[in-house]
Amino acid sequence: MALRGNWRKWLGAGVAAAALAGCGKDAKPNIAVQPKDPAPTASVAGDAPATPAVAATADPKMHMSFDEACINEIAANVPLTLPPDVTYTGKNCGHLNDEVARTWKSIKYVTDDGKAQTYIAELEVVCGDTAVGTIEMLMRPEIAPSHVRNFIALASQQYYDGLRFDRIVKQQYEGENGQTGKLVLLEAGAPIETAEPERSHLGYWLKPEFNPDVKHEEGTVGACLLACEGNEETAAVRFYITLTPAPAMDGNFTVFAKLTKGLEVARKLAEQPVKGDDAGPEQGRPLTPLTIKKVTVWAVPVVQ
Repeated sequence: MALRGNWRKWLGAGVAAAALAGCGKDAKPNIAVQPKDPAPTASVAGDAPATPAVAATADPKMHMSFDEACINEIAANVPLTLPPDVTYTGKNCGHLNDEVARTWKSIKYVTDDGKAQTYIAELEVVCGDTAVGTIEMLMRPEIAPSHVRNFIALASQQYYDGLRFDRIVKQQYEGENGQTGKLVLLEAGAPIETAEPERSHLGYWLKPEFNPDVKHEEGTVGACLLACEGNEETAAVRFYITLTPAPAMDGNFTVFAKLTKGLEVARKLAEQPVKGDDAGPEQGRPLTPLTIKKVTVWAVPVVQ
């Protein structure tokens, strides 16, 4: 099942456009989330809560356990298959599942002294053997606390290190009122090289945290879903980054982060040539591997 169908479900008829041309800090693996020194701060604005520390303390959704936030059985009409035994980077998927569950409760949005905090993830990206740059994502637990915990837990286990941006999606669309536009996004994080969505999980799935008030702007980061009916509970390990506004996606996908640096890096990735045609499983697959070399996660304080 080609993932492009999922975007078309919400955008209507679309035609994939051709991608453009060519590819334009080493450290020990990130073992655990750590404070950044000097520590940046994350500003809370827009659709974030007015009093983040109080909201993070009071809202039970901010403290859901792994078992409460996830499901391990899926609807019969959803074409998921067993996860791989190991990722193509050699990590045991069963062990990763256990470590996400174990790490879950240690990812907190309020410090011991009662101050609100969130997380920043820095992704070092290479095209083939050439460094492209760094993408910085600010996590948004006030919107999707469980999806943020999932991403941070996976990153702290080096799940994403060595994985790739699996597809470049470019589509023209026509909205219900006749508006036309172009959707451009990247998707990443599949555990197998062929990136079949049906096997891109570790044996659990996240309950949706949809919010129609959160808008898909440039640099929005959200959780990929399967292209099928009843797909609301199929978010797992894959994520997308939008490089154009995508209003038709609002409320239909869980947004959990936004880019604060590296939008030009993400745009450069989206310009790489792809293989495969519009109808085949290779549609949108980069010709040259676009690899997430390393993900580093920082805990940062939240300020109003």
